[in-house]
Amino acid sequence: MGLITNILIGITHLTFVAMDILMAMVLIKAIYCRWRMKWLEPIVNAIEPLIIQLTNMAQKISVRVTGRTYPERTLLILIVVFMCFFRILICGVF
Repeated sequence: MGLITNILIGITHLTFVAMDILMAMVLIKAIYCRWRMKWLEPIVNAIEPLIIQLTNMAQKISVRVTGRTYPERTLLILIVVFMCFFRILICGVF
């Protein structure tokens, strides 16, 4: 029984690491959109395809739920809020 519990805890930790990395990418993109710092440009260019996929998926979900389209900045904020909520939900389960 201990092995299954440890595997579930390990998967949960890996999920948190992936969410942290994704949240860092979204925050870097949001900071770059706001202040246009030149030294962030190569990082933003590298993560742009992932951010585009993420915002497209969020746009589809938001259109289905609310019937409206939102700008990219708003979608980025919604993604961060949803990931924080999802993290609290996972912590509550375990």
